[in-house]
Amino acid sequence: MSRRRPTRGSRSGRVLWSLLGGVLLGVTVGLLLQAAIQRTATPLSPERAFWQLILLGFAGGLVGFALSTVSALQASNPDPEYHRPHRSLRPSSRKPPPKP
Repeated sequence: MSRRRPTRGSRSGRVLWSLLGGVLLGVTVGLLLQAAIQRTATPLSPERAFWQLILLGFAGGLVGFALSTVSALQASNPDPEYHRPHRSLRPSSRKPPPKP
């Protein structure tokens, strides 16, 4: 059997790196929250602190995965109109170039 090589448009590695980065960012935020909570009078059991850390890590990973997947889907859109620069609804502050 021959191994199937991923196509050039496949961005699974980028998606996985984004997932890992999101998890690390979520765990970092969780650790910062735990450090802040320990310095207050609010009681927090170690079990709840652990699950808070897991939940924030999962949420960060989910955000990283979603952002990377959406950007990969946008890049792989075959519609040329989608990739054309669009005009802004707001008037630009730049003056248009003079007409010859």
